[in-house]
Amino acid sequence: MNMLRARAILWFLSAILFIGSCKSKAPRAVYVPISQLEQSFGRLITVANAPTPDQHGTGDRLGLFRDETGTVWGIPLMIDNNGDLLGCAPPKLREFSISDTLPADVEILGATNEPSGWRQGTGKLELLLRDKKGEIHWRPVTAGVVKDGAVCWSQSPPEQPLPYYRLVQSTAN
Repeated sequence: MNMLRARAILWFLSAILFIGSCKSKAPRAVYVPISQLEQSFGRLITVANAPTPDQHGTGDRLGLFRDETGTVWGIPLMIDNNGDLLGCAPPKLREFSISDTLPADVEILGATNEPSGWRQGTGKLELLLRDKKGEIHWRPVTAGVVKDGAVCWSQSPPEQPLPYYRLVQSTAN
């Protein structure tokens, strides 16, 4: 009887480990025309390559959109087989946490991957900003990770979920 019980416990533990090790992929958010995204997230203001850690880049693009409140949204972009520009915003993007704060009264001039001087890059997005005095500054910003619901997936290997950016301007002077 003890042998049977031991086998049952072993089988049960094996099943738990197997189920726990099977990671299911998060559902895919869909890519839609830029005109549709601009209705929800404001005008597209600049684009960059989507940054990834260790420069294991996916080749994905990132668009920055500014809405009527001044919030800047970083949304993955792609070019489809017809040459149309599409973007991917998770359905709950407006509910996601703020990923970083920008200084007050700045204009975004462009965006790049933050260089590190080594192939194991930072994986950070860096913005080129102009302040109200006309001075130009570089500033890295932090991405957010989708923790629940549909996510945007990279369009080329290595296939991975892409982060989002929700950047708000500081109210301090």
